[in-house]
Amino acid sequence: MRVLHVSASMSPQWGGPVTVMAGLVPALARHGVRCEIVTTCGYRVGTDPLQIPGAPLHCFDTALPARVWTAWTRNLPGFLASRINRFDLVHVHELWHHAGYAACRAALAAGLPCVVTPHGALDLPRLKGKSIRKWLYLCTVQRPILRSVDAIHALVSSEKEDLSRLGIDTPVFLAPNGTVLSPPAELADTAKFLERYPRLAGRRVVLFLGRLHAIKGLDVLARSFAATAARFPDAALLVVGPDEDGTGRRAKAVLARAGVLDRVVFTGHLAGAGKQAAFACADLFVLPSYSEGFSMAALEALAAGLPVVLSEPCNFPEVAECGAGFVVPTADAAVTAAVGALLSDEHLRARMGRNGRALVEERYTWPTIAESFARLYRTLAQKEQG
Repeated sequence: MRVLHVSASMSPQWGGPVTVMAGLVPALARHGVRCEIVTTCGYRVGTDPLQIPGAPLHCFDTALPARVWTAWTRNLPGFLASRINRFDLVHVHELWHHAGYAACRAALAAGLPCVVTPHGALDLPRLKGKSIRKWLYLCTVQRPILRSVDAIHALVSSEKEDLSRLGIDTPVFLAPNGTVLSPPAELADTAKFLERYPRLAGRRVVLFLGRLHAIKGLDVLARSFAATAARFPDAALLVVGPDEDGTGRRAKAVLARAGVLDRVVFTGHLAGAGKQAAFACADLFVLPSYSEGFSMAALEALAAGLPVVLSEPCNFPEVAECGAGFVVPTADAAVTAAVGALLSDEHLRARMGRNGRALVEERYTWPTIAESFARLYRTLAQKEQG
């Protein structure tokens, strides 16, 4: 079976959807699903796209209209028209972008089944804060497409409920993201990392990893860490990720006013061994997001054996249920209390870290999740052929 995956970007800085495809596509190959990827490169979507072994990558440069319509590219529609019938199914990742729109239209015109994964982009609290332009796009373009495709992949049950509230009754396939579970011994050695960031040496490290965007709650963590630093003189904050909208700059200002900026390290984007080293030198992971689909960073932290503090909008109640961390409101005091409980109890951190890793091993590895996707793809393709 051949599946075409479509994404606005394959640049690692793009975040979750790229990490998802990097794990899902190789796992699908083990179930007999051969994948190719269509993406764009340039303005707003980044450069240096990630190459996934065994999955040919077709990358198109964005043009001037991409300043208004993300991932707008001149040559993609022609490519799709000439190549779409080589595939059995099209899987589009995220919404709003021109590449996804063109791929959905091409699949529908060719009579091919099409699956769309919004990756949390239809979260209603997040949508309420968006511009009138995005709401108009949703009503006039995105919603009709989502009603026409064969299935929508929802990461969590709340995403399924949001689709219903938006009047979209397309069949929903519910499956979480996954991750690669490496043995703890294979986590990167921290020596070089601490040599590069000596401010972290000998300290208990609180880790934030993700896009530095207003939606991620870094403002809450910055204010919370000011209180944490006063209680724990050896605590340090490690912030990993690209600054997308000035959130990092604003967090630095908060930390500077509190007099704790000298105990904080901002690394920018890290991947591969650098990211693994960040997990390895951390004592706990915090994501106080205001809105989230299903955080790949949180999943990776659990896989690395870290206890986590997540906000309720992260849609990960299993963390609290299995004793892998704390799920709290997106509020300064709640985050401060949870972080303080973990920093003050080494045995609690170790127990929660083990529980989190066991949770990932049981439910959230790519081989298991890819098997569900392969079944979905084949069911839709057989239905279309029938």
